[in-house]
Amino acid sequence: MAAAYDREALRALLAQRTFKRGEFLLVSGKRSRIYFNMKATMMTPEGAAQCARGLLSVLVGLEADYVAGLEMGAVPLLGGIAAASWEAGRPIGAVFVRKAAKAHGTSLMVEGLDDAGGETLAGKRVVLIDDVATSGGSILKAADQIAEAGGVMTEAIVILDREQGASRMLAERGITLHTLFTATDLGVTDEDRRPLD
Repeated sequence: MAAAYDREALRALLAQRTFKRGEFLLVSGKRSRIYFNMKATMMTPEGAAQCARGLLSVLVGLEADYVAGLEMGAVPLLGGIAAASWEAGRPIGAVFVRKAAKAHGTSLMVEGLDDAGGETLAGKRVVLIDDVATSGGSILKAADQIAEAGGVMTEAIVILDREQGASRMLAERGITLHTLFTATDLGVTDEDRRPLD
């Protein structure tokens, strides 16, 4: 039997290890007073286990054949979910989307399938996974590649929603965003949200 998800333990880890105040440049190009370094939690033994269990706790209520996400942030989460789903007796496959195809090997954009054995995402229900959602851009990049591979996506799950438009952006593409935590849950204040630009 798989160990249980402890939401409060994960929230405390994220608040302690992940949430930072200062001046930061985000992937979107915007500057922010706050930053969430999810790897500082995701790469600890307890954090890895709790992130996987938390994401799986949402996944069990959804219809999913696979989980998928964009390299780098989603990769440790995807492996954790696959392992936790196996232990829970409900195996869910995992694939990740490269930011660019490698010039060597199979040169695939979507990795993790047994393509030589005929495994594809065609017609499969794929739930998108990411560590943090800001605008939703990273999730949509993954969604584009998964759609090109034939996957069907209507759901995404993140550990943390920064509450900066990702839910709306994904909804415009027919994808519902589920979150374990919001920035508010981790103590982000109105002052923290004040723009730097």
